[in-house]
Amino acid sequence: MFPRLRVDRSFMTGGWALTTLEEYFLLEDRPSYPWSFFLRLGFRGEADRQAVELAFARAVARHPLLRAIACQQPGGWRWLVRDETQAAVHWNTNAIDGQDFTATYLDVTKEIGVRLYVDVKTDSSQLIFQFHHACCDARGALGLIDDWLVEYARATGVQQQIPPLPDVDPDVLEQRGHFKANNRQTASTWTVLVAGVKRAYRFLRQQPAPLLDFEPAGNSEATPSDFPAVRTFHFEPMITDQLRQVAKSEGGTLNDLLCRDLLMALCRFRDEVRSSSSNAWLRLAVATDLRTADQQPMPATNQSSMVFVTRCENECRVAEPLFQGIHRELQQVKDWGLGRTFLRSLQIGQRLPGGLARRVRQKKCGATAALTNVGQVLRDSRVPCVGDNLVAGNLQLETVDFLAPIRPLTAASFSVCTYAGCLSICLQYDRRALNEPAADQLMETYRDQLRSHLEETIDRRPAT
Repeated sequence: MFPRLRVDRSFMTGGWALTTLEEYFLLEDRPSYPWSFFLRLGFRGEADRQAVELAFARAVARHPLLRAIACQQPGGWRWLVRDETQAAVHWNTNAIDGQDFTATYLDVTKEIGVRLYVDVKTDSSQLIFQFHHACCDARGALGLIDDWLVEYARATGVQQQIPPLPDVDPDVLEQRGHFKANNRQTASTWTVLVAGVKRAYRFLRQQPAPLLDFEPAGNSEATPSDFPAVRTFHFEPMITDQLRQVAKSEGGTLNDLLCRDLLMALCRFRDEVRSSSSNAWLRLAVATDLRTADQQPMPATNQSSMVFVTRCENECRVAEPLFQGIHRELQQVKDWGLGRTFLRSLQIGQRLPGGLARRVRQKKCGATAALTNVGQVLRDSRVPCVGDNLVAGNLQLETVDFLAPIRPLTAASFSVCTYAGCLSICLQYDRRALNEPAADQLMETYRDQLRSHLEETIDRRPAT
């Protein structure tokens, strides 16, 4: 059992109204396609059960939306904190090497939006944090994980020089859903508005093809017993640094490179599987962080959005112009704040008859695949390091993987993060569209695409 923690209840009366984005994730959620994401941490050392659970309870207590349940009340949905509902911890001491973890549907109308799965062996431990996307995004989740590392170190009694955790101010949660204009914005308000309308028009006009033709699960179907279906690979620090340098030498960013090579990999995969080529629209749903500098210390919440990068397949066969076009598009999204276009479309839908509930479960393909790049994770953690690896008590953190959700007819979701110099790429896929060999083929195609462009660029460099 978890220890009972005293919590300031002065802010709990009435809770918080869900933002438009939170309501979207809540209403679009379903057992067959959960809006859950995962952060998987691989440690050297055997985790102490009592310390794990105590640290988890203390960390969750610092994040009000991760202690809350979504309740429908007159006037709309609200988050209401439920202290009597403890965060679930699933403990496994019979972990098998190479065996994938499994999870179940997380319903935030019945339980709080975070769980922890722990697989322990004599010399290693794996902790998998499951979050509901209505409660927070990846950056918010990483804030809880950093708190957990600090609390675990303290709970194990190891004397470490760890700065104190800052006080939590629940009032700042009123700022969530407020997205300020980007300081880099140089275009006029009218120009930005027109650009947003054009993006919305292209989104509606360019109907993307699914990765493969398949029938997605129905809304009433249960969560698959082997959820989530995952493939993972890691690039070592030297390769990761080379990828970043190649992107920079071509005038872009690592994220531009990841988008370009994923579109090319999707095109190649579709050609190989169908033994033919076409010129359908391929679309990536790309996650984007809308946090401002003063929102960084906010407790776990969702300050993200999505932008959609769409290209016809013929454009996805030529690397250089594809890269430059993606770079220009994503740079404009950053500079002009166009990541808010998706949120504005949700706000419009919320005001129409029937609200979001009538519009979120469309039967058309919204994106061929999804890409989420969280960037470098835990680099400002409060716990000490041995080399590049964080150390909390008797545990040394060696790997971090991020797993983003899939949606109906978006059968592949790629997630990228960098920890200790290593680039982790995870694929969560829909088994209704891809069997295991096909998932392996898709992952290998993406990995080979990244490697081949890296090798070509290195070969073109003049000898020194």
